[in-house]
Amino acid sequence: MTQTRLDIQYAISIVSQFGGNPRKPHLEAAKHVLRYLKGTADLGLTLRCSGSESINLVGWTDSNWAQDADSHRSISSFFFKIAGGSISWSAKKQPTVVLSTVEAEYMAVTNATKEAIWLWVLLEDLGYPQTNATIIHADNQGCIALTHNTITHTHAKHIDICHHFIRKHVENKEINLQYCSTKDMIADIFTKQLPQKALKHFRSALGINKM
Repeated sequence: MTQTRLDIQYAISIVSQFGGNPRKPHLEAAKHVLRYLKGTADLGLTLRCSGSESINLVGWTDSNWAQDADSHRSISSFFFKIAGGSISWSAKKQPTVVLSTVEAEYMAVTNATKEAIWLWVLLEDLGYPQTNATIIHADNQGCIALTHNTITHTHAKHIDICHHFIRKHVENKEINLQYCSTKDMIADIFTKQLPQKALKHFRSALGINKM
């Protein structure tokens, strides 16, 4: 179901962490997901391609700093659309513990950039080469500023060098990071529990509609 119902990705990622030693609260959480799916059985991922929409790749990325109470690692997510259709998404724990929300968002943007590079190759093979910079929306101004700072800041010098390669793609105008307010951050649905109104809003933005 997670392949077509992107709206349950976060809940499943949390519940599945306790698969080795589940207790009653975890079973209740799993049942809650099943009840949600039963109540929204008429919803599904709608793939569409409108000639009026751009064929440029557009992405959203988000993180939830130190979300995991045991490991203190953050959750990163990204989501990509082309021509109005959802084509790629991910939500997973970051490999290391970070010290701030800026760091967590920076690593999330790095993962999104890696995915964008892979998608460029795929889209070119399919006959849709990307001639414009890929816009990736982020909701952290500090993270965006860090990608434009070619001189390593004292607060970022401890970040692994592998995460700084995004600066090259920003300098080369291949990636265009743009600020997106939290209320419009679609990738939030992959990293945190949302109130019903926000869930429905982002669910629709993902392309999950009545079939």
